[in-house]
Amino acid sequence: MAVILKICAVGITGLIIISLIKAYKPEFTVEAVLCTSLILLWCALDGLELAFTYMENLYGRLTYGKEYFPVILKVLVIAYATEFTSALCEDAGEKSIGTKVELAGKICIFFVAIPVFTSLLNLLDSLI
Repeated sequence: MAVILKICAVGITGLIIISLIKAYKPEFTVEAVLCTSLILLWCALDGLELAFTYMENLYGRLTYGKEYFPVILKVLVIAYATEFTSALCEDAGEKSIGTKVELAGKICIFFVAIPVFTSLLNLLDSLI
């Protein structure tokens, strides 16, 4: 609960600072947005410690499908990282770069997920 309150406080503070900068020095708006976004990302990642501990315990208890667990985590990291970067690009007024980042993320997810597709095809082949 404290993490989300910290994130909200940083977001509101950043919004106020960005509004002031936009009024007096609009050329520094992109930098202010980038700094605020990175601070927000840092706060969010700081709150993930409990989630990583839970995932580690869950992975330790798995008896089947351990090979899929890292793939799922990689897909999640790629998806969140590309979404965050794409949003930053769009905030900076570079929507075209943001869409290229999203496309690159989707391609990376496809390549990371190939072992899962292969395993499913092998399973289907063994059933037929």
